[in-house]
Amino acid sequence: MSFQNFSQENLSQIAQRLRDHGYRVTPQRMAVVEALYTSSHPTAEEIHRQVSTRFPMVSLATVYKTLHVLAELGLARDLKVGERSRFDGNTQPHAHLVCIQCEQIADFPVDLECTLPFDEIEALGFRTLGYDLEIYGICRRCQAEERSSSIS
Repeated sequence: MSFQNFSQENLSQIAQRLRDHGYRVTPQRMAVVEALYTSSHPTAEEIHRQVSTRFPMVSLATVYKTLHVLAELGLARDLKVGERSRFDGNTQPHAHLVCIQCEQIADFPVDLECTLPFDEIEALGFRTLGYDLEIYGICRRCQAEERSSSIS
C-alpha cells in the first residue's frame, strides 16, 4: 500500500492490525497514520506539525512512538538519511533516490528481485531480514542551484 492509493479502507485495515497487536487506536494515532500515508517520506517533525493542527495536544513523542510501532509491524519503513529519520508508508519493494544535498527522497520503481547469495551470507552466520536499495546523488533542483550559483 502506498500513499498514492491510500483510502479509508486502508485506514481501517491498519487500525485493525494495531488492535490485533494490542495497541490502542486513538484519533491522534490514526491522524499520524493518515499523515504518513498521504506524505512522501516525511520526518516525524513534519508529521507532528501536520497532526498538531487537528490535535494541538499531541506530542512529538507520540508521533515517534506511533511511527516506530508502524515500522515494527511492517506497516512503515524507517529510512535513515544523514542524521535524520524519514518514514515511508510504502512497504512494497522499491528503490529510493536520495539527494545528498537537500536530503529529499523519491521513490524509484525497480525490480528488486535480484539474485543475492543468501546461502553464502547465511554461511557466514548472518540471518538476512531484508534489504534496501538507496541510490545517492544530486537532485534536479540542487543541480540547477549549483549551476545558477556558479554563473553568479
